[in-house]
Amino acid sequence: MGEFVEFLMIHPALVERPDRVLMVAGAFAVVGVLALVARTRRLPIASRSWPCFAVAVLWVLYALWEAHLTGKGFNIRVDLLLLHPFLSLLSISALVSVLWRSRVRTPATSAEAVP
Repeated sequence: MGEFVEFLMIHPALVERPDRVLMVAGAFAVVGVLALVARTRRLPIASRSWPCFAVAVLWVLYALWEAHLTGKGFNIRVDLLLLHPFLSLLSISALVSVLWRSRVRTPATSAEAVP
């Protein structure tokens, strides 16, 4: 379990790979679109979509940063100590926010409706 948490916090597969970072951003955008479609189509679940869109934008910005740093050969990368854990925590909280709000909607009865 500790190795999985460490993997989530550091993302070794994303270092100097802006294409993979963009895939992560795309995955969050897809989850956001699915949550938005579920909300607008009045499906029996209610979920928030904006946290996933916000995290997707942050991952795109990070991909641009990685693209800028690719091949520069920096020995010490402070962004790996600061940005990766920050983005990881935001990503996990965005997914929890979408899943936490995914509850079954109950249709309003006429007695509950306000005139």
